[in-house]
Amino acid sequence: MKNNYLIFILCCILYTGCKKDHTINAATATTSLKPKTLQSTNTTTNLKLKVLQLNVWQEGTKVTGGFNGIIDAIIQSGADLITLSEVRNYNNKDFSARVVSALQAKNLTFYSFKDNNVGIVSRYPIASFKAGIYGNAFDKAIVKLNVNTEVAVYSAHLDYLNYACYLPRGYDGNSFQKISQPVTDVNAILASNLQSTRDEEIAAFVNDAKLERDSGRIVILGGDFNEPSHLDWVSAQKDLFDHHGTIVPWQSSVTLYAKGYKDAYRVKNPDPVQAPGFTWAAFNTSASLSSLVWAPDADERDRIDYIYYADNSNRVTVDQSIVFGPSGSIVRGQGYEDPTYTNPFLIPSGTWPSDHKGLITTFSIISVQPAISLNKTTYSNGETVTVTFANGSTDTKAWIGIYQNGKVPGSGSYATTWKYTNGAGSGSMALTLPANSAAGTYFVAYFKDNGYIEIAPRVSFNYGG
Repeated sequence: MKNNYLIFILCCILYTGCKKDHTINAATATTSLKPKTLQSTNTTTNLKLKVLQLNVWQEGTKVTGGFNGIIDAIIQSGADLITLSEVRNYNNKDFSARVVSALQAKNLTFYSFKDNNVGIVSRYPIASFKAGIYGNAFDKAIVKLNVNTEVAVYSAHLDYLNYACYLPRGYDGNSFQKISQPVTDVNAILASNLQSTRDEEIAAFVNDAKLERDSGRIVILGGDFNEPSHLDWVSAQKDLFDHHGTIVPWQSSVTLYAKGYKDAYRVKNPDPVQAPGFTWAAFNTSASLSSLVWAPDADERDRIDYIYYADNSNRVTVDQSIVFGPSGSIVRGQGYEDPTYTNPFLIPSGTWPSDHKGLITTFSIISVQPAISLNKTTYSNGETVTVTFANGSTDTKAWIGIYQNGKVPGSGSYATTWKYTNGAGSGSMALTLPANSAAGTYFVAYFKDNGYIEIAPRVSFNYGG
C-alpha cells in the first residue's frame, strides 16, 4: 500500500601564478545514450520541466506485467524527472538500474542511482545524489537544466502507519480494522497523526532542502506522503468522502506551506470539491479487488501523493498538474466511477502497475542569463579592473578570468589573472593584471564550476598603451 553514463575523469592541469586551468566535474549515472545536454542561454529563457510522481506498488510485482507497466507509464507521461515510491530492490537487483536499462532498450536515455524505498529517474544527467535521507524516507538528486539553472529533486515515501485519516471513516490507522465509531475530534486525529514519523521526516526534508534553496537551487519534492492535505480537508469537503464533519489541518502540508512550499496540483486546481485529485486508492482492474480495499465500509478516496516546489527567486510557475491512472477509485469495498468531479486526468494506455494514481506536473522555469560588466572600458598600466557579475553560478569554484585577445580558454592559453567567485551568484571583484602585461585588448570571461564552460557573454577592454 502506502507499504554510469561513462564516468569522465578530467585531470587537474597545474597552474602557476595567474595561469589558470581547472578540473571539470562530470555526472555519474547508470547509462547514457541521448542525454539532455547543458546549453548556454543567450537571453532569458522559459524552460519546461515535466515531473511524474508514481508509487510503483512493490516495484510493480502486485500486477501481472507491472514492471512493463511502470516503463509504459514513464514513457506515456513524457516526464523529465520521475520520483518513485516503494522501491525494494528485490532479489538484490538494482531497481533503478532495471528501469534505466528498460528505457534504454526503447532508445530513451535516463539516469538514476540505487536507493531503497524511494528512487529518482532523470532525463537530465545527475550531477550528484544523496541516498538514504532520514532512514530512506527521502533521497535527492541535483540536476542541471542548463549551465545556470539547477534543481534539487527529492523523492519521498513517508511512514504509512498511524494513517489517521481513517479515524473519521471509522477505521484504525494501524490495524486498519473497523472501530466502534468514527473519531471526529480533530485534536485526537492530529495527535494520532503525530504518532507516525511523518512529521519528523518532513522536518528532515525541510532542513536538508533549506541548504539547496539558499544555494540558489529550485527544490522539487515528489512523493507518497500517506497523509492528506490541509488544502483538502476544508469546510467544503467536511461532509464529503466520509470526513464526518471534520476540518483537519494535516501537519505535513501545513509545515511545508509555512516554509514556502507550494502544492503544484492545488496551485493549478484550487477547488478541492470539483477537482479533489484523488490518488488513493486507484480502482486498478489489473489487480485483485481485495488487494485494493483497506476500509471496506468506508469511502477511502483521498489525495496523498504530491508534487511540491519552492524557489527563493520566484522563477517557477505551474503550467499543468493532472492525475495519471485509472479513473475509478475505491468506495465501500468496490470500484467506483463518479462523474461529478472534473479532475484533469490522463488515462494510462498500458497496464497500470499501482494501487495509487500518479501525478504529472509541468513547470515553466525562468532561466536568467548570467552577466558580467566592467567599471570602464580602458585601463592604464597597473590599474585595477573591477568586474561585476550577476545571476551566476553558486558553485564555490566558479571563476572569472582575464585573457589577452586571441587566447582560447582551456586550450593551453592561460588566464592573465583570475579569481574564484567563492559561491556568490552575484557580486564584484577586483582583478589586477601582472606588471609585465602587454598593452592591447583583453577580455573578461565567466566560467562555471572549476571548468571552461562560459556562462556569460565576454566583455572586452583596452589596457595600457
